[in-house]
Amino acid sequence: MQPPAPPPTGDADPAARLLAVKLIESLGGLDLASADGRAGIRTLLAEIERLSPGAILQQAASIELRRVGWLCGRSGGGAPRAGFPAAKG
Repeated sequence: MQPPAPPPTGDADPAARLLAVKLIESLGGLDLASADGRAGIRTLLAEIERLSPGAILQQAASIELRRVGWLCGRSGGGAPRAGFPAAKG
């Protein structure tokens, strides 16, 4: 498991930063192999979707595009993956 990410920096509200840190800590303890862990992540995702409709699907699509090498040149993702030609510019 990776160590928790540092809290967001910048002009963010201190309460929002604290919430982000607490969320990261909570996610670190979820066991997605257990029924309770899967129910917990499902609840968290449902709450995020309620607060920001479409956010989960948008992030999932972005992750999938990076996985297949589509966004390599646009997101700073590095060199294209094996089997995908480099973009010509």
